[in-house]
Amino acid sequence: MSSPTDAAARPGFEPRQVAQIREQVDRIAASPGFSSSQRKTQLLRYLVEAALDGRGPEVNEYAIALDVFGRPGSFDPRTDSTVRAEVSRFRARLKEYYAGEGRTDPVLIDFGSRGYSANFVFRHSASALAADAPPVPIGETRARPAKRLLWAALAAVLALILGGALLVLKFRGASNPAIRSIVVLPFANLSANPQNEYLADGLTEELTNELAQWQDLRVVARTSAFQFKGKGVDVREVGRLLGVDAVLEGSLERQGDRLRVTAQFNRASNGYHIWSRQFEARSADTMAVQDEIASAIAAAIRGNRVALPQVPGSTANAEAHDLYMQGAYQSSLQTVDSLRKSIALFQSALAKDPGYGNAYLGIAHGHVSLLHLTAESPEEGMPIARQALEKAIDLDPHNAEAHGELADLFYVWDWDWPRAELEIRSAIRDGAQATTHSYYGWALATRGRFEESHQQLRIAEDLDPLGSGPRMNEAMAYLQERNYPSAGELLRAMIERRPKALDAHLLLGLMGAMQHDCKTAADYFGWSARALHAPVTTVGLGYASACSGQADAARKYFEEAASGAGTGFVSPYQLASGYAYLGDKNTALTYLEKSADAKEGQILYIKYDPAFDALRSDARFVALETKLGLL
Repeated sequence: MSSPTDAAARPGFEPRQVAQIREQVDRIAASPGFSSSQRKTQLLRYLVEAALDGRGPEVNEYAIALDVFGRPGSFDPRTDSTVRAEVSRFRARLKEYYAGEGRTDPVLIDFGSRGYSANFVFRHSASALAADAPPVPIGETRARPAKRLLWAALAAVLALILGGALLVLKFRGASNPAIRSIVVLPFANLSANPQNEYLADGLTEELTNELAQWQDLRVVARTSAFQFKGKGVDVREVGRLLGVDAVLEGSLERQGDRLRVTAQFNRASNGYHIWSRQFEARSADTMAVQDEIASAIAAAIRGNRVALPQVPGSTANAEAHDLYMQGAYQSSLQTVDSLRKSIALFQSALAKDPGYGNAYLGIAHGHVSLLHLTAESPEEGMPIARQALEKAIDLDPHNAEAHGELADLFYVWDWDWPRAELEIRSAIRDGAQATTHSYYGWALATRGRFEESHQQLRIAEDLDPLGSGPRMNEAMAYLQERNYPSAGELLRAMIERRPKALDAHLLLGLMGAMQHDCKTAADYFGWSARALHAPVTTVGLGYASACSGQADAARKYFEEAASGAGTGFVSPYQLASGYAYLGDKNTALTYLEKSADAKEGQILYIKYDPAFDALRSDARFVALETKLGLL
């Protein structure tokens, strides 16, 4: 960077102005929003120096890609949206700075909504007005002494007005505290055609994702918000259950090519409307409606109506966006058929816009979900999920969700814990949501870092107060700690909320068997087998039989599960657990090796899973722990 002594050579700037601009850049770079991001600071300095040199209008995506992001000369901005995504985040962070700690700074640096040329405004302050040579906005002439007195008087009057306004805001704030948390409830579909449900759900999800980009706003996860779908619950009750300050709710109606969206933004403490609006647009313009609603929320929360930047990973292609929302809707149904349909729809969205990062994320979600439902083996789904996540990160290097999911693959598929933890921390630094914190908590538990595990899982539960994922992971952490009372309390609370929660029933059955409470094991495993005929529930029946001393019946159940009878993937880990409980060490170790070969995520439980206590001294078991990187 050049020094202040060369300022005289800079076109259109006085030496004092250049010095002030550089001081302002240092001030911004030292702020919390920029000091944690070397890339944003580097981008700020690059664009400001270009403007000081008179090259501001010449800066383009290609130059930024090469000079700031280190991209190769083959970089093509038509197919790679890295620069656009990063600059959008940069503009948003700069606006947040000037709306907060920088609101009284002497120099305003702005980049507008388009282009990369910096604009500077030198703002007057009370001390500046009294100075011998106050800075002025570029292009203005200095005020004559007589006018200086007038401006000083006006400044004094303005200070009185602002002081009175601040007092009013102070007393108003006592009854209406600042909004620091929000939930977007599912928008109701009022269209005559029920197939438009995907539009209402898609609008809800995208608004949630857009608001979640704000670092200073807690946004409740979709999984908790959708617990209220179609229930018409009072917003005050929603606020109490989710611990939020404000609730956004609304409805969507589609008639032909026209779309009408009604939205209400309410304070959760008393149910009062902050605002209520109606938005009309063509059906293809749902993205514009979404941005308008988010901008109105920004005005209510931050006191200034802003045009929010495009969320990284989104698209400007209306057809691709519609296909994506259809895919997201199918994905939310979480059935084997719906997940496969969702993957096909995300692929169709990418055919319309190959740079649509969220569609790549959707494909990864689909395959990971199929894996969790044991409807797809790791060998089938993980390579596709990895490729999709890497593409999403290539399009947006700060995609927290993609980094979090990629960490899962590094740990489960590659057994590379150091790299996985690095990805997770990167995701959290970029604003990870509940899923990543939940996964991190699960991974920490498999490594015996239980205190840290519970910290991360509590963060996930705070972001997703009604979601089952963080609670199931916490229950598994308690199980590995042998804290059965805490695990049982958590699981029974889950079943009280969701009586058909299969995973909670299975885990309670397993805990009953581990504690030799055979009646509890039989009750919960029996319910699970009646609810779903699958290898995992058949293994449960084998557990219940073994607990009661019926070894032959247990073996028959395990053999039936191994044959693949029922629906779903046959888990070698679950079979290993069953045979270990039965006391058949050799068969258990054989299936553990098969589990490792299949790259099952469950294999990482073995270090602390009570099912394998009798195997821990076996050299083959120790060798497997070493192979997995757990020793």
